[in-house]
Amino acid sequence: MSDRAVQKPIWAALVVPSAACGLALAPVAGWMFGPLAAATVFAVCLADAILLGWVVERFRRDASAQLRRPELRGEIGYQAGVFRPLLAEALLQIEELEQRAAVAAQAKTELEARVHLNRRRLRHFVGTIDATSEPVILTDASGRVLHANPAAGRLFRPEETAARKTGTLTESELSEIPPVVQAIRQVLDRPLGASRTVEFSVDGAAGVTHRAVVRPITDDDGQLLGTSVQIDDVQHETAERQRHAEFVSSVCHELKTPMASIRAYTELLRDGDAETDEERAELCSFIDSQVDRLTRLVNNMLNLARIQSGVVKVQRDDCELNDVLQPAIETVRHLAEEKNIRLLPELSDLYLAVHADKDLLRQAVINLLSNAVKYTPAGGEVRLRSRLAGDRCVIEVKDSGMGIPAECLPRLFERFYRVPRNNSAAAGTGLGLALVKYIVTDLHNGSITVQTEVDTGSTFTISLPFGHLDKLPRRDAAKKTIETT
Repeated sequence: MSDRAVQKPIWAALVVPSAACGLALAPVAGWMFGPLAAATVFAVCLADAILLGWVVERFRRDASAQLRRPELRGEIGYQAGVFRPLLAEALLQIEELEQRAAVAAQAKTELEARVHLNRRRLRHFVGTIDATSEPVILTDASGRVLHANPAAGRLFRPEETAARKTGTLTESELSEIPPVVQAIRQVLDRPLGASRTVEFSVDGAAGVTHRAVVRPITDDDGQLLGTSVQIDDVQHETAERQRHAEFVSSVCHELKTPMASIRAYTELLRDGDAETDEERAELCSFIDSQVDRLTRLVNNMLNLARIQSGVVKVQRDDCELNDVLQPAIETVRHLAEEKNIRLLPELSDLYLAVHADKDLLRQAVINLLSNAVKYTPAGGEVRLRSRLAGDRCVIEVKDSGMGIPAECLPRLFERFYRVPRNNSAAAGTGLGLALVKYIVTDLHNGSITVQTEVDTGSTFTISLPFGHLDKLPRRDAAKKTIETT
């Protein structure tokens, strides 16, 4: 109640009785002493009431001010007179209420601070989930979706390319992938601590495209609150597994063929089917050729594996490109002469500066030249060119051989792949071009392309950055420095 509201009943209690007393005494004074006496009596009574009211109101205001200031409450007792015991009790009640109010205010402040902190933590938690590139879904204990980050929305709604802000996902959308819904239900029905992993595909894709890991969410008391669903795109992993399986299958096939031949020829020798020295020498020659085939296969596999795994340290130095190409020509020259194939070097007169591992780059060029010689008929020609094209050094290996069908080009640089129509022309492991591509693209930041026409020939083109290390573009030079350290 306000001071103005309290003031009204106090003035009414003092002024009204005094005014009534004055009205009662005024007629008596007027009868005894005249009208002037009656007016005087009424005025005195009214003034006394007003003065008394003013004094009481003054005391009330001082007491109210002292009650609001605990350090002044002791002075009230000396002024209260007969009301001292009652006022003391009132002061005790006031102090107790103040203490309760202070405790309540502190509790309210702590609760507000805790709520604010929890809200910040929740916003941080939700923001972290929404910023995750992998789809994440949170459900309650009944399996209803509580939150889904934008990545999950884009997974279930591929048409949404922009970042979603709401983080909502309906149960009907989630039900489009039954394995995930079933995994959530199994986790909710299982004992606490059990998780579930399922693999599935979306958009009608063939094979497995995603993996979902469903984990239970519990509170501090171990009560189940819901589940978290983390979905990973495993298409790359699935493709890697497929490539690994194909690699193992190809290795087994490549090893099995020469080993079967060796075994067959050995049995012929052991059974005495070769009656003459010439026949035995021919069988031994066949066995030797198959051993060579196995040796090439194993060496190529080891070289490729060592380079890719980093066992073979890449030593890149500033060098001149023609200094790398000339020894490669000499290495292959005797193979060309055996088949009566003209090996024609057409090297540039310019200084072609490159930053390369000379041994590895030379091996790549030797592989291309060897393939060109193997698949070129006798009397043909193989050309090795070097030239400068803008800011790139170009190496070309051109032959007049069998050529490559267009349908074989997409797989030409795969490990163990060989062009079917050319298999009978020469022996091979199918690893040479894969090794060339890795050396050029992965180790030298270059590129390799092929132009071919069946029964006319092929041209393999290698493009490398021009310049020594200190002349290369900044990003390229930094990458080369990292690779060589």
